[in-house]
Amino acid sequence: MNKYLILLASILISGVSFAQEEETEIKEDENNLVPNGSFEKVGEGLRRPGEFELVESWANASLATSDAFATETRSKYISVPENVYGYEEPYDGMNYASFVTYSYRHRKIKKSYITVDLKRKLEENSLYCVKFKASLSERSTYATNNLGVALTKGKISEKSESTIKQPNVLLSDKNEVVNQREGWWEFCKRYAANGNEKYITIGNFTEDNNTVTEQMELPSKYAEAGTEAVALYYVDAVEVRKIEADQNCGCSNTKIPESKIIYSATVQLNDEMTATEKVEAIDAYFYQYKDGVVSNSKRSIDQIIVMMKANPAMNVQVIGHMDNEEAELAKKESSLKNLDEKRAMNVLKYMVEEGIDRSRISTKGEKNTQPVSKMSTPISLAKNRRVEFKIAL
Repeated sequence: MNKYLILLASILISGVSFAQEEETEIKEDENNLVPNGSFEKVGEGLRRPGEFELVESWANASLATSDAFATETRSKYISVPENVYGYEEPYDGMNYASFVTYSYRHRKIKKSYITVDLKRKLEENSLYCVKFKASLSERSTYATNNLGVALTKGKISEKSESTIKQPNVLLSDKNEVVNQREGWWEFCKRYAANGNEKYITIGNFTEDNNTVTEQMELPSKYAEAGTEAVALYYVDAVEVRKIEADQNCGCSNTKIPESKIIYSATVQLNDEMTATEKVEAIDAYFYQYKDGVVSNSKRSIDQIIVMMKANPAMNVQVIGHMDNEEAELAKKESSLKNLDEKRAMNVLKYMVEEGIDRSRISTKGEKNTQPVSKMSTPISLAKNRRVEFKIAL
């Protein structure tokens, strides 16, 4: 009887252990088309640099090998957060990987590329957000630009250590030299798919003579170890996500889009209207992402100026507004943070230049909280990029 009890207990304990293992299994984000995007799934035996092939789903795209770094490895060379190349906490999870964008005179550490098979093919004419995080290692002698992404139908697998050349490589809008060592720089790009792209590859697809390099100072902590004559970047949190046409990727390194549409409205004032009604009927409009007062806006503001000159007791409040797209991008782009207030201030400056005393004008900003139109069409957004006027008591 005791033997049966012992056997039953063993079965129960095994079942509990198995359940615990299932609970610790790393869950994939279904909306991210990149499998193992944060390099959390690594096979057993990760002990030294150059063993990137142990990262599940990922591969080197050329004969130059990349590295995987893990929190749970016993090797000080590829450990997290401190390793042979520097120190960095993971952006997501417990691990990260690396790639090299520049190797001075092709020393022992070569320019490298990492690639992975997406969970499914991209759909023709659909939009996707493509992102990854990168951080320059402390012992890198150089920082570079040209951190790029290739989305291809076929797998990239070069049988050499030379630069991989690909058409239509995605680069960040500013394509800046990425010299950030503390924390993570973000690559972020909105991509319109051609259709059937199945692989993503990350690296520098530009020859060295067309790559901008910046020489970096070695932190004193690594003086004894010395520098590596490369630009080696840690990489984490690789994402490809499908989005709708009106969705913003929320990219922090985006170039401010070119402004093309400005709303224009003709206001008919008549003698039956009160002064308040006349003032509140007039709005001045702006190009998207811009705060400059243009000629058709000046014509509207001139009507306010005429009324104020005719009535010296009239004081006016100038109220700036933004559209929803401006407000969304302002979360990431610091230059747009107070766009509503800048618009109001520029109108004030114009009015002062035209002879209105500064003390008669006050300003405020309302961000995108008081839209004229709640639709997302270009004209509707243009109506919301405005400055309005109220008589100040």
